[in-house]
Amino acid sequence: MSRKINILIVDDDEVMADVLRDILCAEGYSVQIAGNGSEALTYIHEQSVDIVLLDLLLPGMDGIEILKRILEADKSIVVVMMSGHGTIKNAVQATKLGAYEWMEKPLEKERVLLTIRNAVERHMLQQERDVLLAEARETYKMVGVSDEMQQVYQLIDKVAPTDVTVLITGESGTGKELVAHAIHNNSTRSACPFIEINCAAVPDTLIESELFGHTKGSFTGAIKDHQGKFQLAHNGTFFMDEIGDLSFTAQAKVLRAIESGEVEKVGSMFVEKVDVRFISATNMDLSKHIQQGSFREDLFHRINVVEINIPPLRQRKDDILLLLYHFLEHFASKYNILNKELNAGAEVLVMTYDWPGNVRQLRNFAEKVMVLIDDRVINKRDAAELLEFPQIGFDGDAVTGFSEAKRNFEKQFLINALRQNNWNVSQTADAIAMHRSLLYRKINKYGITKGPVKPGR
Repeated sequence: MSRKINILIVDDDEVMADVLRDILCAEGYSVQIAGNGSEALTYIHEQSVDIVLLDLLLPGMDGIEILKRILEADKSIVVVMMSGHGTIKNAVQATKLGAYEWMEKPLEKERVLLTIRNAVERHMLQQERDVLLAEARETYKMVGVSDEMQQVYQLIDKVAPTDVTVLITGESGTGKELVAHAIHNNSTRSACPFIEINCAAVPDTLIESELFGHTKGSFTGAIKDHQGKFQLAHNGTFFMDEIGDLSFTAQAKVLRAIESGEVEKVGSMFVEKVDVRFISATNMDLSKHIQQGSFREDLFHRINVVEINIPPLRQRKDDILLLLYHFLEHFASKYNILNKELNAGAEVLVMTYDWPGNVRQLRNFAEKVMVLIDDRVINKRDAAELLEFPQIGFDGDAVTGFSEAKRNFEKQFLINALRQNNWNVSQTADAIAMHRSLLYRKINKYGITKGPVKPGR
């Protein structure tokens, strides 16, 4: 059985408070009374309160100050102000601070009950919204402990509370959409829509209609009015993925929409105002496209107020196993099957792989592991087959522990890097971002010599 709605009446008029309590208790609500602000705030901090009926004129602390403190303590509480001496100025101030409704005394029973029913509905909608936001945050949760991802997190923390325009760059599959969601979910617009479009997936002939909408009859097939993505994102966030694929004509209109907050539907002369937080992403080098004349320089500078670059997975090896086990747990829960793990050899193989598809490919690999492999412990051979990856030159399945596997991986990694750079130590050090003297020490430590080397201790 669901919990009763708990209503707190804050009024120093004991007769009025008792009458209100009798009316509301008869409707099945749980009702408490506080005679002043201190009592009310103490109760709110100790008990769960859904709705507050708050008088404006109270001894000590007035209703406006109490309203501020209530919402500071719990923004989910719906506050209805009451007063027999209120003014329009008081009502406006209370509404701006977050009060849901204002009732003038003397109160009428039907008006009170109607207001409370509406307040309960408002409270339930807020609870549903909070649940949905929590689910969205879990769905789009970012995972990573590497220094590179820590820098990304810091940038998200800085830009999210603002309305600054953000350009997210990085290779395909690195998680640019996750960053856009993280910015939105941690912004003041998080309760409003997050609308996205993949510019590469929409034909040039339809892109303007998708972005700005169209009117009935504006072109063949326009059988009714259509809202564009900009309009749907009003008061929320609009995310344009793969913006580098946007047609040159559409780029000019997007620039105008961002700068002026005005859009026109295809076939309409009517200008609509929109208020959106704009985020875009690309896997292209837009500066090259500007030089080639396929991307507007003014649009680039408008969308690139703050750039967040997501490094490829091969440059943040520390995150690979953490991400993999996160995905394995996710799919175990999704498909209701026993979770799995990789043995040391398989873990080293996964760490050695370059992951050209980045996090998206790693996620797909985790799903394949959960669905296609029957054994609970995944060995190197199984992992290699799923990745279509050639077996590396040591038997990782035979190592006794992760520290030994990690040592083998590091040695093989250095050998591969040296081979790719024709055994030039300086070039190799630059390529793997390691100081040359440290690389020399590791070459000596592992006894690495030019040519085929049998891995191991």
